[in-house]
Amino acid sequence: MSKEAVNIKGTKQGLVILFDADQRFEDLRTGLRYKMESSKGFFAGARFALHGASKLAPVQINELESICAEYGLIPDQDVQWPPDRPKQRRKTAASAKRSQPGEPALLVKRSLRSGQSVTYPGHITVLGNIHSGAEVVAGGNILVLGNCSGFIQAGAGGDTSTCIIALAIFSAQLRIADQSVVVADERPTGNPLIARIKQNQIVITTYAL
Repeated sequence: MSKEAVNIKGTKQGLVILFDADQRFEDLRTGLRYKMESSKGFFAGARFALHGASKLAPVQINELESICAEYGLIPDQDVQWPPDRPKQRRKTAASAKRSQPGEPALLVKRSLRSGQSVTYPGHITVLGNIHSGAEVVAGGNILVLGNCSGFIQAGAGGDTSTCIIALAIFSAQLRIADQSVVVADERPTGNPLIARIKQNQIVITTYAL
């Protein structure tokens, strides 16, 4: 793994994550996680854009964005590089996928353990468990294809129509918009659970497919 495969530059608009287009995707992915781990917590809340990843497939770009989101970074295609370049919308592979039918969502392809957090302005899908002490905050819905503990917030911007879906919920603090509830143990057999606001409170029911 070459540490030079990935470089991070700060601009007035946010962070630009620069990738060496001649490197293998595996080296880019490993290099990005190395940079994130070595600066753990320092970049949390910063807006970022990827640069030099135009040759990658949309699924690879999504994976790199997901790694950044795990460490609290927020994607923003308005972050320019070079920083003095006039602001303009460039149709990259990342922006192209957002123009496809449906709504953008962040895919986290791993379990989240204590101390780890993910924040995203849209929907979040977690392919794994969210353990106690972990935190997931979404502006949209949250889908957890596993067990759900820790702190989970959907509709962070105040959207009361959002929901949280998980296979099981226990030892968790759920928050949707401005409503919250502490769940001790909800482990259904069969269908997953869905938490949503009804009559100004969070109600958990079995999700009907």
